[in-house]
Amino acid sequence: MTHSHDFALDVAATARHFALTEATVRSYLRAGRLPGVRLKGEWKTSWHHVWEVERGPTPRSANRQAYQLPLLSKSGLANRLSTSVRTVEGWLECGMPTRNVFSNVRIAPTDAETWLAHTCGLSETSAAVLRALLRE
Repeated sequence: MTHSHDFALDVAATARHFALTEATVRSYLRAGRLPGVRLKGEWKTSWHHVWEVERGPTPRSANRQAYQLPLLSKSGLANRLSTSVRTVEGWLECGMPTRNVFSNVRIAPTDAETWLAHTCGLSETSAAVLRALLRE
């Protein structure tokens, strides 16, 4: 049987992407909650499987690279934008899209950027500053 997926993501890369600990990612892999394979004693998964467990639409080929950036927690987004977690929670209540991972709320930088630029009516210059803050 051949796999149609590229199992290029190791536990550390997957943990960084999900903003979770490596131990948590390993436990999800062992339990089968995150599909993966063991190669030479190390767990590996693919972007397809990562996006499969995120509660959000699977990225289209044109924007897949943007969705490979590490996801942000509510506090991570608040820190990047020098605001409070309560402000971020307000944005989420107003419709900012999330890519939840198991029981953890996570936000893709590209989704935050698009939503904030549209909702706040940012100029192109301000949107570029926001993009730089979210993707650093």
